[in-house]
Amino acid sequence: MHDKMNLLKELQEIDQEISTIETTRQAYQDELAVFDTDSARVQAMLDELNEELARLQQEEAQLQQEMLKERDNVIKVESRLPEIQTQKEYVAVLKEIDVAKKANKDLDDQLSAKQQELSSLQQDQQEKETELAAIKEKAEARGAELAELMSESEAVLNKRKGTRDSVANDVPGALLRKYQTLFKRRGGLALAQARNGACLGCNMQLPPQQYNSLLRVTELQSCPHCNRLLYVEREA
Repeated sequence: MHDKMNLLKELQEIDQEISTIETTRQAYQDELAVFDTDSARVQAMLDELNEELARLQQEEAQLQQEMLKERDNVIKVESRLPEIQTQKEYVAVLKEIDVAKKANKDLDDQLSAKQQELSSLQQDQQEKETELAAIKEKAEARGAELAELMSESEAVLNKRKGTRDSVANDVPGALLRKYQTLFKRRGGLALAQARNGACLGCNMQLPPQQYNSLLRVTELQSCPHCNRLLYVEREA
């Protein structure tokens, strides 16, 4: 029984180490995923800005064309003034010129507002491009570090898994299955030390008769409270 318990203790120690390595590797992967998430988020914002800028630039071009037409219209109407012979026609032409100039002024105001909006969006675009470049630069630098760490940890993990398989092969099948179930259900602690009459896994007192039996190491026993397999450390 003592040999079985020693095997289980060694197995638990290896499994806990493997669990720690796997958790660390997952943290590396999560860190890389954050870069991808941030990059995708900023890229999506940048894409929206680019679409909005394209729309505004098209509207700006249309306003400029309309302004050119209105200016040509003003010039054309003003060129008719020397040919006017009656006061009524003169007043009508002046009114037409006034309307055309007002339309031109409205277009100029619209163009100015559109250009201000474009300027603001272009500034946002530049900021997002800078932010995206910084994320990618950081991701590239950190990604190289994480790739090296992942490679190193994978080598250690594979080695420990090999050792784990070797130890597990020496544990009877039924006992191994029980251990593995407990390890999973009890947060990586399938075995617990019994000391001073209590299970240190759940900190509950054990029946005196059971604790005395553990001290004699006659058979494998489980804690009646948490079901962990119990062992007692012998004093040197």
